Amino acid sequence: MSQDQLAEFSRLLYSPTTLLLYFTAAFVYLYALTTTVGRRAEQLRGQRAQRLAGVVTVLALIAHLAHEVVRALAQDRLPLGNMFEVTSLMALAGVITGLVYLQFIRHRPELNGFVLLGGGLVLALAGLMYAEPGPLMPILDTWWRTFHVTLLVVAMGIFAAAFMFNGLYLLRDTAERSVADARAGGAGGSTVGAAYVGDLQSDPTGGSGGDGGDGPDDDEVDRDQLRQYHAALRAGIPPLKLATGTFVTTGLVSWVFWYSADTHLEGVTRFLAVNLVMVAAALLSRWFVPFLPSTATLDGLAHRTTAFAFVLWTVGVIAGAMWAEISWGRFWGWDPKETGSFLTWIAYAGYLHARATRGIKGRGAAWINVGAFVVLMGTYLIANYVVVGLHSYADL
Repeated sequence: MSQDQLAEFSRLLYSPTTLLLYFTAAFVYLYALTTTVGRRAEQLRGQRAQRLAGVVTVLALIAHLAHEVVRALAQDRLPLGNMFEVTSLMALAGVITGLVYLQFIRHRPELNGFVLLGGGLVLALAGLMYAEPGPLMPILDTWWRTFHVTLLVVAMGIFAAAFMFNGLYLLRDTAERSVADARAGGAGGSTVGAAYVGDLQSDPTGGSGGDGGDGPDDDEVDRDQLRQYHAALRAGIPPLKLATGTFVTTGLVSWVFWYSADTHLEGVTRFLAVNLVMVAAALLSRWFVPFLPSTATLDGLAHRTTAFAFVLWTVGVIAGAMWAEISWGRFWGWDPKETGSFLTWIAYAGYLHARATRGIKGRGAAWINVGAFVVLMGTYLIANYVVVGLHSYADL
């Protein structure tokens, strides 16, 4: 195949193939999640759906890896040279790390759908930065690029997964607090570590799926109570407030797509597309809140993934400083992206330090982590599209 044909094949593998497979696997996993508190027959359907989702996930990862390989062949270099390539690899790193961690280390496969949904959204975001395969700038043609950029890309992907876990934590905690306040007449308190009805892997009656307990009538009463509890959890998260908060938070960085557009209409379209997709994802996650693990579980997932990504980010920044000494004759020059990477390091270090020394967990830690992710995305986008410096390669 010629390089033009390889480039076209890589585009086909990216979209619609990989995107479609990611979102398909995500929604099948999310369907399986809703069966975890159903009758035995529903649980069996959920298990079959989970296996199907696993097959689709493998196909999605194969398609994504194939896209990266074919794109590399189309330009005779590793796909680490521009914003599209880095964002695509960020999605791949976040999905692989998140799935391995949930499936084999924490044994929480029911959350795989959220990882795939997040990965699909990041991969779709890459489409706004698409660039045709092409050569590297001479300064980037060195092994330092592979080492430095790979570390940072993997770290960003895992930070994105941690952000997703934090978001789910905040949704679940908000819902539980609302229900607790309603039951206690306004009493508050943290729900981290609280018992979670949705963790039941059998029928809500405590039987084996509707065949036991005190009889069908009692079973239906308990299931009705569970449905009411699920509705109360969802009602504890006002959809308008969630949509507004998501739109505003996303807008803190998505304005870059408006600013960098060629026309005003294109800019408004891209800005609204990014924000509204994130709002839709938040509202979708709200519906699945009753089926999420405990807040303590989600809090722990966010903490551990952040800690791992922080190590990679630290080594990546140090490697970048060493590369800068070789390329530009100085380790640090307060270039916009250097400054942003340092601020990102400070933000995540503050999150980890607060948890380790001041015992800040739960909501406080989650909001610090959300703020750190905003800083990270601001560094990634603003330093490439707005405050142009030596590290700005958005036009490649």
